[in-house]
Amino acid sequence: MTTRIFIDTEFLDDGARIDLISIGMVTEDGRELYAVSSEFDQAAVRRHGWLMANVWPSLPIAKNPRGKRGMDRLDVTHPDVRPRAQIARLVHDFILSAPDPQLWAYYSAYDHVALAQLFGPMSDLPAGIPMQTCDLVQEAQRLGLTPDELPQQADGHHNALADARHNLVMARHLDTIAR
Repeated sequence: MTTRIFIDTEFLDDGARIDLISIGMVTEDGRELYAVSSEFDQAAVRRHGWLMANVWPSLPIAKNPRGKRGMDRLDVTHPDVRPRAQIARLVHDFILSAPDPQLWAYYSAYDHVALAQLFGPMSDLPAGIPMQTCDLVQEAQRLGLTPDELPQQADGHHNALADARHNLVMARHLDTIAR
């Protein structure tokens, strides 16, 4: 039996590399994984207006004490913040704990690359980790729907775990149409 795992990633794309910021994963049986990389380039994110407005606020941020100068920064003591190698092990174990895992995401191409790059080049993807991530938008189109006809997310946009949870909501909606 296939186990669908719904994923979302937040990342910095500089045109040469996709630098993982965070990853969220949710299975249909309710298991969840959320991790924030302690290694992404915070300075580059600060220079990126869209990421600062949309992703940065959803991360565990250590704010400067009142009266202390400097920039807010990622709270590396937060339990969700981990080194990439540790995130790779967590993702590996999470996916392989599911029988016949199948990954799903909304506009999945970059999510799959961000996930795969946790392990290095695509050729280093560990056995058992799917070589592709199925796309909810393509499935909606196959069923004759546009992305606007999918359930809309009320809040939590660009928090990888909230977005992964919403991907499950969209998939369940598509399941009712596919029957």
